[in-house]
Amino acid sequence: MIVMKYMTESPSERLKKAREQYAGRENLDNPYSNTVIREESIDYEAWTKFISYYRYYIDEFAMDILGINLFPFQRVILRAMSRYQSEMLIACRGLGKSWIVAVYYICVSILYTNIKLGIASGNSKQARNVIIQKIKGELSKKEAVAREINFPIKTGQDDCVCELKSGSEIRAITLDQNRGGDGARSWRFNMILVDEARLVKDNIIEEILIPMTKTKREMAIRWGMSEKGKVIFISSAYLKTSPLYKRFMYHYESMIKGNKDYMAICFPYQVGVQAGLFDKEDIEKELEKPQMTKDKFAYEFEGVFVGSSGESYYPYELTNPCRVLERCELQQPKKSNCIYVVTHDVAVSDEKGSDNSCTHVIKLKPRPNGTYVKELVYTKTVNGMKLNAQRDFLRELIHIRFPNTVKLLIDTNGAGAGLPSMFYEPWEYVDPKTGEITEYPPIVSDDEKDITLLENALPLIRNVHGLNGFINLYYPYMKSCFEDMSLELLIPSAELDSLYKSGGISHEEFFQHMEHDILQSELSNIKQDFTDKNNMTYTRIVSGKKRDRATSLMYGLSFVCELETNNKKKMYRANENYKDAPICASSISF
Repeated sequence: MIVMKYMTESPSERLKKAREQYAGRENLDNPYSNTVIREESIDYEAWTKFISYYRYYIDEFAMDILGINLFPFQRVILRAMSRYQSEMLIACRGLGKSWIVAVYYICVSILYTNIKLGIASGNSKQARNVIIQKIKGELSKKEAVAREINFPIKTGQDDCVCELKSGSEIRAITLDQNRGGDGARSWRFNMILVDEARLVKDNIIEEILIPMTKTKREMAIRWGMSEKGKVIFISSAYLKTSPLYKRFMYHYESMIKGNKDYMAICFPYQVGVQAGLFDKEDIEKELEKPQMTKDKFAYEFEGVFVGSSGESYYPYELTNPCRVLERCELQQPKKSNCIYVVTHDVAVSDEKGSDNSCTHVIKLKPRPNGTYVKELVYTKTVNGMKLNAQRDFLRELIHIRFPNTVKLLIDTNGAGAGLPSMFYEPWEYVDPKTGEITEYPPIVSDDEKDITLLENALPLIRNVHGLNGFINLYYPYMKSCFEDMSLELLIPSAELDSLYKSGGISHEEFFQHMEHDILQSELSNIKQDFTDKNNMTYTRIVSGKKRDRATSLMYGLSFVCELETNNKKKMYRANENYKDAPICASSISF
């Protein structure tokens, strides 16, 4: 037995039960397996010093008593956790954040009797994984740990708990964030772990989780002990616009001012490399992946909170509130009455570092004032796709997947100059399920001279020439769409990571959210500048960083601006106030 505890049974009764039920020390499932068979008087003063020492140096308890091997950085984390009331641990992906907290919880559960320890996260599975994977799957395999656990460990969705023979318990709770976390209000814990804290809403932390820790242990009340609740936040870093950053800075500033209640600590991937957990080259290869941006690498692997440069025309503070769409659309919903705009920025080179072709689908929902809610529901980028393949992809997109498309905008500068003419002939689609062939008519641009070019042709194409004059008009319009939050992007992929890993959404759906992560990063790299002749221009803060997604989006919004202008004209004509109607930039030609 590692820790003495108060019992309602007399020593003789407990000893009798132990002898009757005890089938050998190897029977760890027996609740009396940690009972001392031969009782002797102990030195209570020495025992008190023993417990007090290991409570203060809890990392040594894990190593000396439980036989858990720890790296130096893990010892630092454990020791800090035992000494502060509120801890903020920011660490890179794969560094074992959840595992080290599970070790801490096991140690605390043994060293403090009848303590209640809670785990919460943005979704129930993330919280349960600490118990399922880290405690049941790993730590309980060690005999010294297993001897302290009352098996079986429950892993149900509504009842996930590890009970210990000291009377302590470690429990994962479900936070229904869509309902404000109300279902978790009744729980009370002495400590609470907020796993992947960046995914948990700030109001739930303040109103639900932190108040859970205000109740003392029964023993602390009985003996008048000074004991405060503890909150532990663990997460990878994120954006400086997030509530997590504000909470981290509060912890950090309190800590450096000497406040002993707060601790903030960051561990980048280099710590894992030094410990032998990672291979440096493998981590740095993450930067070469097409969906990895420098910003994302910084907050996921370097433990750095990311924010836009002060020069940014579309800073994260502007775009982040617009990331509200929970689901993409791989095709338009059945019976949809909404119209769609497809926009395509052309690129054909497959050389390393070359531009990508980028396609967006914008769903338009009308508003009473003649404008639209503009939902960016689909994005696809491809490197090195030939023009005929781009034509076929766009044909399928507008005819099969989004048949309510009213306009296809194509960048006809440079490589895109020859693409519109490739739509001048009929196109056949073969249904892969039935083999049925459907023929679609030619498509031409909506210029007057092209509309009569081919009989029965659809004037769907809008040729876009993205020169400075055009850009100087529509970058400000795009900014206004972010400012009034009429432009909506998909929520960050980080918020769906657990859902994706559990099979809740497909790879293609998850990939859409990653595309918008990169789009947001591209936008943050755009700045407004002036040439030597005092002409306005929009350049990149980091010159080597692409902006294919941002450019394509701007092209599509140029047509939406035109639609909104026409709607307002009709409304003002109806009200006989047309002459006072504001004119959108799209009414100006070049």
